[in-house]
Order: sequence, then structure tokens, then C-alpha cells
Amino acid sequence: MTTTQPAPASAATGHTGLTFKQAVGRRRSIRFFKPYQPVDKGKVQKVLEAARLQSQHGNAVLIRKAVVVYRDETDQETFAGLCEAMYNQPAAAQAPCHIYWTIDMSGWDELKPSLLKLIEVGALTSSYGWSEQFIDDIVMKTPDFNVLAGDRTFAEWLSAIETGLAMGAALLAAQDEGLGTALLTGQRARIGELLGMPENTTVAQIQLLGYPAEGEEAGGQRPRPDFEQLYFEGRWGNPMRRDPAVVAELEDAGMIQAAAPLAHRRQEIRAMAAMFGLPE
Repeated sequence: MTTTQPAPASAATGHTGLTFKQAVGRRRSIRFFKPYQPVDKGKVQKVLEAARLQSQHGNAVLIRKAVVVYRDETDQETFAGLCEAMYNQPAAAQAPCHIYWTIDMSGWDELKPSLLKLIEVGALTSSYGWSEQFIDDIVMKTPDFNVLAGDRTFAEWLSAIETGLAMGAALLAAQDEGLGTALLTGQRARIGELLGMPENTTVAQIQLLGYPAEGEEAGGQRPRPDFEQLYFEGRWGNPMRRDPAVVAELEDAGMIQAAAPLAHRRQEIRAMAAMFGLPE
């Protein structure tokens, strides 16, 4: 398997020059960070910019919000409380930057003005029937469009999906910026309390950002179900066949990489455990 090498990083921007396929292929959940190397705030902004631009149902972009916490700029008591709320997972204490991705249900309140803005800029057109009257008479009264008009559970479910789209883009953007990244879970109510979040806001996931202490391969590409188990063609249960030629093309482009575990992974884990004083 051949892998296309990225262009050299720019000294001015630190950009890695990854292609999209390389960013997808190299993404790993990094669990060992260099605690002594801070993350440039410009890189954090780029990660957030990528998330901000992602697709959003009804253009209701105020649903997904985030709080950025820098370990070395936060009082020790608060940061320790956040790490405790993440079950004291070692990676949380090591990572110099956390992004607390949240779902803000009040963001749906701006659905109508957001849709009107799309009409104004030409993203939604009258040729498809879009107008202020259509928004008032149909969209705002139909749960499939306006989730607050229907079941609350569905509204929360869709909001989680929309927030997930932003987080997915943020993970790839972090990879593109040469950072290590991972998503962790935690005690959502406790985190919300520590960060002063309003009641209608719920923590979805916590994204860690930093520089990997482990190799960027992190033991190889993670196991995934077979392609045919996940995707169907024509109707449910009819597997979509994987084309070996496409697989070879994606291997060459760096999207599909050597699967875990790489031969040296056990030794690498032992070395990381020793470095951070953790059990092997």
C-alpha cells in the first residue's frame, strides 16, 4: 500500500497540508497527550470555524454551542472538577485544551428568522415554494420541519445529530491542523454547573485537543464493521458490494490505512504508561 505524503507544514501557519482523505484516514482517538505543549488559540479557532460551517437543519445554527477551556488558564479547582466529572480519565488531565460541545434547545426559537435569512440570500427559492407564508403555514406547524411543534424526544434526538455534524467536522479540522484529538463523555449536569451553563443547555461530548505523546498512528486504524454490514443498495438488507478498485484507490490516497493493532502497539502502550505513571 502506498500513501501520499502531505505537503510540508507552513512555518507561518503550521498547516499540515492534508487532503480530505488523509485527514479522514489519519484521524484517531488520541489518549496520550503532551501536557507541556499548549495548543495555539488560532488552531482552536480553525477547529471551531469548521464546525460553525456545517450543515444544520433549518439553518438553526444556535442549537450547537461550545465552551473552550484551557487547562493552564483555568483555576485549578474548576479544572480538577471538570476532570473528575469526566471520571478522572487521564487524557482529560493531560490535554491542554477542552471543547465542551453542547446542545442548546433554545436555538430552535430562531428557526423562522433563520429560514427567512436563507430566502434572503437565495439559498431557499420561490421556485421550490419557499416564502414567509409557507414558513408560517407549513414549516412552523409541521414537526418534521419544526421539531418544537412535535415530540420533545424527537427534537432532542435531531438536535444531537446536528451537534454531531459539528463535532465530526471539528475532529477532522483538528487532524488537519496537526493536533491530537478525541471525544470523551462525562457527568453532564456536573459539567454544566461548573461552566455556568443555562438549564436548557446539555453537554453532548467533550473534545480534547493537544499534541500526541503517542505516535500519530496510535496503533493503527480502528476496527470497523464490514462495508456490507453497514450499507444497503435498493432496499434494506441487500448489501452494497464493496469495489476492490475503490478500496485500492482510497488506500493510495491515505483514507484507508493499516488496521490496528500495529506490531509495536503493545510496547508503545507500556512506554506511555511508564511515562505517565499509569498501570500497564
